[in-house]
Amino acid sequence: PGAQVEQFSDVAPDPPLSLVARGVARLQALRPDTVLALGGGSAIDCAKGILSLGQSKARLVAVPTTSGTGSEVTSFAVLTHNGVKYPLVEESLRPAMAVLEPSLLTKLPAGLIADAGMDVLAHCLEAVAAKKATLFSVALAFFAFQTALNELPRSFAGSLDAREKVHCAATMAGIAFDHAGLGACHALSHALGGTFHLAHGRLNGILLPHVVLFNASCAAERYERLAAACHLSGTRGLL
Repeated sequence: PGAQVEQFSDVAPDPPLSLVARGVARLQALRPDTVLALGGGSAIDCAKGILSLGQSKARLVAVPTTSGTGSEVTSFAVLTHNGVKYPLVEESLRPAMAVLEPSLLTKLPAGLIADAGMDVLAHCLEAVAAKKATLFSVALAFFAFQTALNELPRSFAGSLDAREKVHCAATMAGIAFDHAGLGACHALSHALGGTFHLAHGRLNGILLPHVVLFNASCAAERYERLAAACHLSGTRGLL
């Protein structure tokens, strides 16, 4: 009762710094104690950028409506300036709370399910191979990868139960890579995405086979364990 609320709904994919600047102006005029970021990765990253550049101490609550970026639990944000994507990484960017609500996933188009799903798988594979991987991050990445791999076809076909499971897997993958780090796949995807404006998850899907092959010289055993956990045939002899 009596709470003052203002809506900022101008978010666009790959949020540019000019948009963030407009958000900062609104933020400083309102001076809220809580910012609720409702939407996909772009909406959550935009909110993170607004709070960071606005030097606000407001609490960030993230409610993702897509299942891919994991931004609701990470210290990462990606903003765009002059066609170039710039990743921001700092502890203060991690939301104070994430709310996973499956009813928000019912209207997602199949193409977005597929693109975001490839982002989940990429996060898992990069977290598994990362130099800072730990037993905890690898366990999360393994389970998230298995869940996404098994449930994505049903999610794509419209199963809400499967979408809820993939939604949870996306968040688990976010926790995994936030602790372990990412790698060449995301570095290349950010560079290419800023230039060609293709969906981030789709670019990851295109790049992943090449990055996995490149990483195999030092991460083959980890990939082999993950493949075995997912009952996939290995190709170690070909690497």
